[in-house]
Amino acid sequence: MKKKKILIETDNVNEGYKKYKKYKTFIYKNVEFIYNGKNKDIERIVKVLNIKSRRKRLEYIFDESCSDIDRHFKGENICGFECGQCMVQREHKLRDKNGCCRICRLQSDTGCTSKNLTCKLFFCDEVKNKYKVIKLNDLKLLKLLTRRQRIMIRFDLFSTREEVIMDLYLGFITIAAFRELYMLIKTSLFWIFKRIQHNSKMSSVSKLVIFITILMIIMFAIINPILPIVMICIGILEDIFVRLHQKFIAQV
Repeated sequence: MKKKKILIETDNVNEGYKKYKKYKTFIYKNVEFIYNGKNKDIERIVKVLNIKSRRKRLEYIFDESCSDIDRHFKGENICGFECGQCMVQREHKLRDKNGCCRICRLQSDTGCTSKNLTCKLFFCDEVKNKYKVIKLNDLKLLKLLTRRQRIMIRFDLFSTREEVIMDLYLGFITIAAFRELYMLIKTSLFWIFKRIQHNSKMSSVSKLVIFITILMIIMFAIINPILPIVMICIGILEDIFVRLHQKFIAQV
């Protein structure tokens, strides 16, 4: 079946967002959108419209937004890393390494083992004082997401790229919040086993993460004793779905 073609004639970005809302529905699944102008933002909106898989659209928006942040700071060592320590760790003569990422189970000596837009948008006060940082509202492609999805992006710290995209795909803030508790539990266990393995003391930040995790479990247990179990089960199920999807992609 020959695809119908629709020409996008506007060069106004706000008008482009309106057209996206109009044309993103399944009614236009067999339509190819064409743009002959020179506005790069409109070009990307049209590219998203031509991605007919909802999940692949989210992946493109997520990955391109991460790339926008990387391009904004290209060539800049904004955290001032030297020998694995950021400027704050060196200034306060701390033994810790890997900057803010040291408390994350995904951190490594070469950086993050995944890609998380929420983490890329976090900047400590030292960085904010020295650089003009980029904010969520500065990322134009994120305006193609729903309000709920943008709220999720703000709070999905310490998660893998696939976990965040799964949250966005499901689109339920409640499920995303439940998975965050599950993530905090995994992070706490990661630090407990890491400290036992290396026979070292727990840092104050690690203790704080564990304390917050326990406090949240107790709080939800007071509301409803079954609620923490439900939240953990939802987190485990989403974790399984993510792994199955990764396995499926690897086989294709």
